[in-house]
Amino acid sequence: SRHPSLPSADPEWCASRQPLGTQKMAEEKAPEIKIHHERFIEVFSTLYSKWQSDEGAEQWGSSADGIAIVAGSQQDDFITFPKSLALHASLFMLELSDTLIAFGDENLYFLAASKKAKILEDMVSNLPDDFSHKVKVLTRDKTDKDKANFEEVIGMLKKSKKGAKIGTLTKEKNAGAFAAAWEEALKGSGLEVADIQNGIADVLAIKTEGQLTAVKAAGQLCTTSFKKNLQEKILDIVDQENAKFKMSDLSEKLEAKTFSLHSDLQMDKDDIEIVIPPIIQSGGKYDLKYTAHTTEEFLHLPDQGIPAIHVASLSLRYKFCFCSVSRTLLFNAKREQSENYKILFEAFDACLQELKPGLRLNKVFEMATAKIKEKKPELVSHLHKELGWGMGYEIREKRLVLDEKNKHTLHPGMVLNLRMGLENLELKVKEPRSQKYALLIGDTVVITKDGYEVVTEGLSKKYGKLSWNVSDDAEEAAPKKEGKKAATEEEIKKRFEQKFGQDKTRKMTEEEKESQRKQFEERNKQLAMDRVEEQRRRVHKDSGGGSAENKLMSQVSGYKGPEDFPSKASGSTLYVDDAAQVLLVPINGVPCPFHVSTIKNVSMQQQGTAGNVLRLNFVSPGSGMTLASMNKELMYLRELSYRAQEGQNLMMVHKQILDMKKAFSAAEREKKARDEIVAQEPLTINPNRGPRLQNLRIYPNLLDRGKRTDGDLEAHVNGFRFTVKKAPTQDLKHIDVLYRNIKHAFFQPSNKNSNVILIHFRLKNPIMIGKQSAKDIQFYLEWLEDSESLLENKRRSQYDRDEIEDENRQKQMVAKLDGEFKKFCDKVQDILPPIDSSVPDGDKIWEWDIPYAELEFQGTPKNSMVELYPTVNCVVHLATKPVCIIELDSVDLVYYERLRAGNNNFDLAFVYKNFLDKDVKMSECWERISTIDMKYYETVREVMQKSKMVQFEGAQQVNWNNVLKDYVKNFEDISADGGWNVIFGNDSDEEGDDGDDSEEDEDFEGEGSGSGSDDDSEVDSDESDLSEYSEDDDDSEEELSDEGMDSDEADAWAEKEDRRKAQEEKEKLLRGGGAGDSGKKKRRDDSDSEDDRPKKKSKKPPPPSPKKSSSSKHGRDSGGKHGRDSGGKDNRPKKKGLGR
Repeated sequence: SRHPSLPSADPEWCASRQPLGTQKMAEEKAPEIKIHHERFIEVFSTLYSKWQSDEGAEQWGSSADGIAIVAGSQQDDFITFPKSLALHASLFMLELSDTLIAFGDENLYFLAASKKAKILEDMVSNLPDDFSHKVKVLTRDKTDKDKANFEEVIGMLKKSKKGAKIGTLTKEKNAGAFAAAWEEALKGSGLEVADIQNGIADVLAIKTEGQLTAVKAAGQLCTTSFKKNLQEKILDIVDQENAKFKMSDLSEKLEAKTFSLHSDLQMDKDDIEIVIPPIIQSGGKYDLKYTAHTTEEFLHLPDQGIPAIHVASLSLRYKFCFCSVSRTLLFNAKREQSENYKILFEAFDACLQELKPGLRLNKVFEMATAKIKEKKPELVSHLHKELGWGMGYEIREKRLVLDEKNKHTLHPGMVLNLRMGLENLELKVKEPRSQKYALLIGDTVVITKDGYEVVTEGLSKKYGKLSWNVSDDAEEAAPKKEGKKAATEEEIKKRFEQKFGQDKTRKMTEEEKESQRKQFEERNKQLAMDRVEEQRRRVHKDSGGGSAENKLMSQVSGYKGPEDFPSKASGSTLYVDDAAQVLLVPINGVPCPFHVSTIKNVSMQQQGTAGNVLRLNFVSPGSGMTLASMNKELMYLRELSYRAQEGQNLMMVHKQILDMKKAFSAAEREKKARDEIVAQEPLTINPNRGPRLQNLRIYPNLLDRGKRTDGDLEAHVNGFRFTVKKAPTQDLKHIDVLYRNIKHAFFQPSNKNSNVILIHFRLKNPIMIGKQSAKDIQFYLEWLEDSESLLENKRRSQYDRDEIEDENRQKQMVAKLDGEFKKFCDKVQDILPPIDSSVPDGDKIWEWDIPYAELEFQGTPKNSMVELYPTVNCVVHLATKPVCIIELDSVDLVYYERLRAGNNNFDLAFVYKNFLDKDVKMSECWERISTIDMKYYETVREVMQKSKMVQFEGAQQVNWNNVLKDYVKNFEDISADGGWNVIFGNDSDEEGDDGDDSEEDEDFEGEGSGSGSDDDSEVDSDESDLSEYSEDDDDSEEELSDEGMDSDEADAWAEKEDRRKAQEEKEKLLRGGGAGDSGKKKRRDDSDSEDDRPKKKSKKPPPPSPKKSSSSKHGRDSGGKHGRDSGGKDNRPKKKGLGR
């Protein structure tokens, strides 16, 4: 059957597909046109073999003896897709009108006009000698109206097989005198005629590799043009005030601009055809048929609270292969509309996932109906009756329509237009043009051996990518355009503002500050209690494993027996065996071997005339290191010393031992790193070039010190690959980073504080780069070299024209580089796999994080002052090495240190959640950013509060190793009392002790007027309150003078020591019984006692420094009698609320 004729609304859009049959085109194009004989052989062989194998089938005319296909003249006022020209396009990549093709079991005849016959003869001359048929090209003879040629062709057909039945396209109506003359000759030949249209359709439904390549290229052109020339244009129109634009004008411009993309995509413009104009519909009038026309009405624009739904389709043909894409753009969509679209999307995706060879077409319709019925049964009646069709030369192959009756099956190589829509939907709103709407999703899909491939996947179907909220209010944001502004930065900024809020320009009143402070304290207290519950779950969930305070080293046996000793070893000298990593030492005249793993350290001492001494310390129980096979019932050698008058040999042995230990430690670290490596799936290379950034550098560096590693970063199917340009070894030629192994992905554009643009990955599991494991990998570009940066610092004139031009060029260059990185990040975000593989358009496994420059603060996380930036999930510094990344999700407590009057800066300590884990070093469970200027206090506190961090503050630095050890040791008691609240927080008990503190201070002042050892001992005793948690721990032994003490001083010192020991015993008792009633009662009744843990601060901690400070409360300044000395040390007795 012939494709339904489409009357042309505009005769000009038929001219784009004029066939070769017109005389003008034949005369102009014939000398330049050549037919690829390899393609012809492939298609004809498939056609002939299919006919032979299914000879008795009904689709091949039930045992037809020969086949004859005639193509008539093309009609300019109708668009048709005849099977004859479809066969021509597949065989020749040309449409040869007024041409006859006839073949039997041995012969193949062509009959065409002279120009076309010449093209066919050139193709036949290139056919191999072993071609299956004898080929003959006949030239039309208008003198007898091809009577002789027809007789010769009919004669050939009568000699084929039985010569009784001929297969042809009986249902196809051909125009022109040539086709009419052939049909008349065929009727008078006496041959029986059978229709083989379905057989030809089955052959053409399976596309060749060349055709599939053309379909994929057409898909790329479709998606690019739809996004750039239609979607962005509609967004521009929506942005304009009072804009009016006809949908027909928009369709025409889309068609014209589609051709202009051929150069960008490296496509031949002559191979692109827009057979059916783009369809754009809005304003309540929708027709989901592929034959629909775009009206002359104005585009329906959204208004405040008024929805506007736009349905658009773009279909084009490239190298005679069709591709089509359809999308719905939703503006100000109501909840009902968004729900309906999401249901349609889920049904579309469910059907897409089931496409595979062997699937019956009606199953697709059944699946879509069942999915919609499951979600919203009333929508089933609105589902369009056709869910798509096969495509190729024709935009719609009737034999492959996806409806509820078609039982044909899918085969590899088929091309489908999966096109699902909901029509005649109604919405209850006042605006008449918004009361009726339709929804449509359509993609071009290729059926592969294993499933399917979507060739138009470059255009997202996800609701979030195709919906916008638009308002008339100037303060509200207009819809963002994906093309003109990089979506990555805008979306990250939006997510960040949702978490941290926007900038505050209005100053708060005192009442608002007080209210905010109370809210903060209540939230912080609740967060601390929630954190305690979380800690309990972690502790109770954690099982097994012992203490990891000692370092466990693997023991390696150097020799199997004395027979393996080297011949140079003797009982009188030290000998280092590098091969076996053994030190042989003489003991009682016998060489005794010690493996390098048993040697803890080695030292060399020169004792003048006494000679030189080499001291060896070995690993033994209680030395802080543990061997794998250590047996505590044995006796262990802890130390050996060797003396010699001549030190040359000892010095050489000393150096050899150090080198051997260094090599062994490096091997142990590499072994440990490799043991920690988690096996990763192999990288799947994208056959088509994916997003790519060139000439980047990598951190950690792969080359020797001072040399930087350059290469290219490219995104593939399941990960990134960094190709090193000058790899030192073959295994370092490629560095692969898989998408699913990335925990955090950062993109930092250029800024005023750095001359680099970078992409940084924090990995879930480390990977090996050379001989080291890396959990942080960075790819960066220095847009300003260090040497150029030094030159920039020279004094320049602001009026120098050359300097101004250089500065402008530099700004343009940096903006261009930023744009390239942003474009790369956008493309990577689109190709990332979803969290749930069953939902292809669902949320991605991760999203790019961009440092938020507005919340920048400066601090010292390592050894130097750097800029730190909050992101949505972290606090980072990435520009210089080593990088600093604090993952806020892993933080258990944030503590502000050194917050006291007179300080210009403070420290910020982060305690990680893993401090409760077993086999963990406490030094690795916390991190400190020091020397943060006080002006950043409010900024940092706001960020931490929005990140739901538990926050406390104190006037001193805290020895976190001791605090965390005590917390773990007394976890049950501390957690019962309130966790961090009982250590650093406030409660009513402490406030009730304020009066006692005042009395103590007054008593102290009274005593301070005198002099004597008792006053000094009181000060020293109070200063020792935080001795366990303070980082400036002093042993009591250091208080003894080198000159000794007289009897009075000794008595005073003894009395002071007794008080100090009694205080320590009291504090240990309090910590041990913190959960019991007796312990609580003791803390309530004894107001003079001090807890050895960091003390609770005042209930009202005003930023940037606590209100309850000694100087403000008692009116003392820094120069007072009991003030701080020039070194900054506070010589006054410590009170509750200080030093926590």
